[in-house]
Amino acid sequence: MVTPMRRSLRWMFGTLTVLGLMLAPLAATCAHAQSGESATPEAATLLQATAAPVTVAAGGQGTIVVRLAIRKGWHVNANPPALEYNIPTQVTIAADHGLTPGTAVYPKGQQEKFEFDETPMLVYTDVAEVRVPFTASATATSGALKGQVRFQSCNNQVCLAPTSVPFTVNVDVSGAAAAPAPTSTPTATSAAPESGASAVMSAPPAGASSTPSPGPASSRTRGQLEQALAKGGLGWLLALFLGGLLLNLTPCVFPMLGVTVSIFGARAKEPLPKVFATAVMYVLGICVTYTALGVIAALTGGLFGSALQSVWVNLVLGGLMLVLSLSMFGLYEMQPPNWVMDRLGGAQATSFAGAFLSGLGVGVIAAPCVGPFVVAVLALVAQKHSVAFGVQTMFTLSLGLGFPYLFLATFSNLLQALPRSGDWMVWVKHLFGVIMASIGLYYLFIGFAPDQAPWVLPVALALGGLWLGFLDHSAGKAGAFKRATQVIGALALFGGILMGTQMGIALSRTLTWKPYSVEAVQASLKAGRPVMMDFAADWCVPCHELELNTFTDPSVVAYARSFDRYHVDLTDYDAPASEAARRQYGITGVPTVVFLDAKGQEVAAARVEGFLAPERFLQQMKLGAAR
Repeated sequence: MVTPMRRSLRWMFGTLTVLGLMLAPLAATCAHAQSGESATPEAATLLQATAAPVTVAAGGQGTIVVRLAIRKGWHVNANPPALEYNIPTQVTIAADHGLTPGTAVYPKGQQEKFEFDETPMLVYTDVAEVRVPFTASATATSGALKGQVRFQSCNNQVCLAPTSVPFTVNVDVSGAAAAPAPTSTPTATSAAPESGASAVMSAPPAGASSTPSPGPASSRTRGQLEQALAKGGLGWLLALFLGGLLLNLTPCVFPMLGVTVSIFGARAKEPLPKVFATAVMYVLGICVTYTALGVIAALTGGLFGSALQSVWVNLVLGGLMLVLSLSMFGLYEMQPPNWVMDRLGGAQATSFAGAFLSGLGVGVIAAPCVGPFVVAVLALVAQKHSVAFGVQTMFTLSLGLGFPYLFLATFSNLLQALPRSGDWMVWVKHLFGVIMASIGLYYLFIGFAPDQAPWVLPVALALGGLWLGFLDHSAGKAGAFKRATQVIGALALFGGILMGTQMGIALSRTLTWKPYSVEAVQASLKAGRPVMMDFAADWCVPCHELELNTFTDPSVVAYARSFDRYHVDLTDYDAPASEAARRQYGITGVPTVVFLDAKGQEVAAARVEGFLAPERFLQQMKLGAAR
């Protein structure tokens, strides 16, 4: 007979059993997440874009309000972003039906501090509204405009790849001929965020047809200026200008001052404003040469950067720099042909157009000496993918290069005070020869020994300082000039030794990675070595913080020696190589660290997705090395 007490105990036991079975999957999920693995959502599901219908008169103006609803717990980068490598949120709408959208006006980003970084970020969370002004032609018709939002989403731990979601907006044009009714819904949306976000996704009220007020645009401009100042934008431009000035000391450029003498020396009696205007055209010619390169680098972007990552491109650049450096040491003479000098300095150069063309020629002639420096700056421009940045960067650099010409052309009598070539010029040629040879060696090492390339600079600085300061007697140094070169050489020697020492200490405290390739990983596994792979991208903030905070921890660095380590660069997320690596290892976001045992099998429990502090990352490494 079953007593009431026993019946109650059975009921309680059965209830606990059922609850245990129900909670077991949840507990497993939590444990899975704690181990570093997580179910990462699709990036396109994290933001919903909607736009309310707009009414505008034919020939009039209006504003489209695009509402961005962001899933709770996630954020997208503001426009403009806080950091240069952050990918901003961008809204674009295609013109159609006689309706032409203008430049989008973005809201001010809110400062948010996240676990992986003490520096606040500028982001959009929950809801953000972007206003896009547009104009309607006199013959515009009603219809639907297609748009898209490109964004990069992150949470406290992980960043997903940039993606785009579409939306449409219906525009009703009054006073125009009737058009077929659009088949789309009044408010088209992108993929919907998770449930619970619908409350913040309602369309804005109708009546968004007024022109935008100047307030948001002006505040945005002020914000951009404040951010540029905060990030040292003006300091960067000043450094570029000074760098351009110093390039005038190169042996290819300094003799070109004689061309300036021939062009402007005979114009001393002309009105100063006219001489100055001609000098401006001359300098503009120089600036156009290099600014055009900046525009090309910005437009080609990844193509330019990919070219610089090519082994053969680096080998060719390195070889070219070494060959050019030989002219600095007197093995051969590198100077423009006489007919070129005569043409640049001839009478045809005295007009505005002639001065401009002469400036173009000076820019081209100076290229062999300034090329290495220009290539380095162009590589930075290519990374930004911004034409405006490319223009301001290269224009500022070339303006510094051309400024002496502007000054001396205007006051041409001062040209007589320039120092003549002598012992100092021979030494300067050798100095730039050392610099060009060092750059050439750096490119060569990038091509065939990238891990050793960082050591080129400290070694070249030390050896170059020793030779230029104490062993180079070909310049006939004497007196104060000799003492000055010895001081410079000693400083360079000491700087190279100090830099090399610091690099050695830093490398001993920092994780180093080999470039990823399928063949390299297979070679490690064939040798019986476990593998640790770091999937990261330049646009990923947690990746940078993982590198700065976790991968520099002494305990992490020491234990990581148990693995062969490979870095998988997913900056170009959709590139064939990136896509193949992502598919092979199931990568949905970055940073992600994957551990393979010596048999090539992934240790799933050790996988890390997102930023982890050193202590937790060390635990995952121990799991990865347990098998």
